Amino acid sequence: MLPMAAAAIALDERLADQYLAQLGQYDERDQAQVDRCVQSALEGLIRAVWSRGWAPGDVVQHGRRTLDQVIESLLLAVIASEHRSYPVSTIDPRWLEQLNDLGIDQPYEEMNLTVWAADRRLGRYLGLHHALVLAGFLQTLPGIARLFPLPGAAAPGRRGHSQPASGKMLARIRALLAKAEATDFPDEAEALSAKAQELMAKFSLDRALVDAGPEHQLDDDSGARRIWVETPYVSAKAQLVGAVASANNCRTVSMEQLAVVTIVGAEVDLQLTELLSTSLLVQANRAMLAAGKHFGRRGESRTRSFRQSFLMAYSQRIGERLQATTEAARAAVAEADADRLLPVLSKREEQVEALFVKLFPETTLRRTRVSNGAGWAAGLSAADAAHLQARRPVNR
Repeated sequence: MLPMAAAAIALDERLADQYLAQLGQYDERDQAQVDRCVQSALEGLIRAVWSRGWAPGDVVQHGRRTLDQVIESLLLAVIASEHRSYPVSTIDPRWLEQLNDLGIDQPYEEMNLTVWAADRRLGRYLGLHHALVLAGFLQTLPGIARLFPLPGAAAPGRRGHSQPASGKMLARIRALLAKAEATDFPDEAEALSAKAQELMAKFSLDRALVDAGPEHQLDDDSGARRIWVETPYVSAKAQLVGAVASANNCRTVSMEQLAVVTIVGAEVDLQLTELLSTSLLVQANRAMLAAGKHFGRRGESRTRSFRQSFLMAYSQRIGERLQATTEAARAAVAEADADRLLPVLSKREEQVEALFVKLFPETTLRRTRVSNGAGWAAGLSAADAAHLQARRPVNR
């Protein structure tokens, strides 16, 4: 009955209230049994979600767009409860990192609907309704590419591919991007972002040389991450993420219906791309809003097409600038290292391409039409306003 009731609520059918009333009748006779059934059903649904390629961070990020905040807390409780069945040693470190980021810490607590509802001062009927809404949400999640081993399936003792960039370097990059997000001057923001890209490019090249073994052997640490972008203008924002990824030796695939971009690349490049993409999405949105609304000759609103075109132009020009910064960093490599660097970069590109094809064996190239010339021109102007070349050498 629970799956049918959840499906009815997910579809907002008139039968939803009938199912909820029927569940309430069972609840009056044996509340503890209903709690056990709800827990078992929700844990089974979240386990099925893992098998369809979702990770904890993905489910919560997507849920924040459709679920009430109180239901999000129930989702977190279900995720924690479901993880009680796995030895921690069999959970991929990157998966555990997502759990930690969500505030789900060990030891994982068992989910109990009565306790959960009481902690939030919710009536029993509302608690049951929230549980069914969550079940309906989990049922409707489509399949996506699996980026990590399923919990319980990771080899004990294996640490995965995670090789974090040095804390000192990440701190410098984050500081630059924080200043870029805080300033009200677009030229200063983009100059700071460009300097961050310069540091990123140099660090990535240095790491490639350090990681290269004899005869240009290179451990395969390629992986993937997802960035969930805010609606609207998902396709244009995905292009911005793609531009940053391309400048940092990564590839991207976007799923517009979910508003998510998957980045594939070497672990260090993934970390750096995620940092800069997240910051530039904030900066681009601020520049777009600062450009104001737009109206046609007859007074009709053309704000949506203006902003879509603005972001597309912004993405293209920023991508060109970031790529130029990356190429300049490669050109500045000492001649003694340049001969070693090229085969290393080629090998890493092969590794990333192999993983990309494995995760996304079928992709479709989409072209987004520019429908507002004024928005395109404004986006180019916003991106061109910055002095993106570093004004002084960066000492490492």
